[in-house]
Amino acid sequence: MTPATRKKQFLKNLPDLMKGCLSLTSRSCGKPECSTCQRGEKHPMCIFTFSVKGKKKRTTIPPKLRKQVQKLLNNYYHYRDLIEELTDVNIQLIKKGEFKE
Repeated sequence: MTPATRKKQFLKNLPDLMKGCLSLTSRSCGKPECSTCQRGEKHPMCIFTFSVKGKKKRTTIPPKLRKQVQKLLNNYYHYRDLIEELTDVNIQLIKKGEFKE
């Protein structure tokens, strides 16, 4: 398989993905009538940390979306090595004068 063919195949099969970190934590809600907090327990929550233009950001992920977000992150980690390989292929194409947009 030529480098150009490998590049096209890679891009064609790329799934949804995103880069970041998912962490599980817990906190008190602050409501005086909350029975969970009155028992000294905390509410579980899922935080997604990511960077945009070099600035770190965080957002809360609803529990029902946690598995979907984790799948996107897993896709990123899986394809991270392939992206490095694609970079190598593109460098080879550039050096051979065969790089096409």
